[in-house]
Amino acid sequence: MPKDSHEQVTDMLRKVPLFSTLNGKQLKTIAKSGKELSYAPGQEIIQEGSIGVGFFLILDGHVRVRKGKKTLAELKTGDFFGEMSLFDEQPRSATVEATADTKCLGITAWSFIGMVKSNPDIAVNLMKELAVRLRVSNKALPE
Repeated sequence: MPKDSHEQVTDMLRKVPLFSTLNGKQLKTIAKSGKELSYAPGQEIIQEGSIGVGFFLILDGHVRVRKGKKTLAELKTGDFFGEMSLFDEQPRSATVEATADTKCLGITAWSFIGMVKSNPDIAVNLMKELAVRLRVSNKALPE
């Protein structure tokens, strides 16, 4: 990623709740540890049932998260997905596909775990976000 691209990613990371309490140096470390990936509309980014090794931050674009044919969420620039794969090696719980030209920052589990060890605030923020998502999922379940 070119230097100015790192700065753009750093600015975007600053706005993501998961990383909002980190300082500029920590955000730059995260930006440098990721890889920028591009997807065309209709292209699957992750597939339900596959084994994942990291998570994705949407730098630009839109994606649809679905389980089977049911849409679970529509995500946009600044949102993220695949965070569960950072902690377990279980198959992906949903498919995520681009619904527009989309650029993501992909971060592997091993890079992320190293960052969490040196920046515990990331883990605290991730736990809060996972709790929110779990509550939303529970409300969507039939009684």
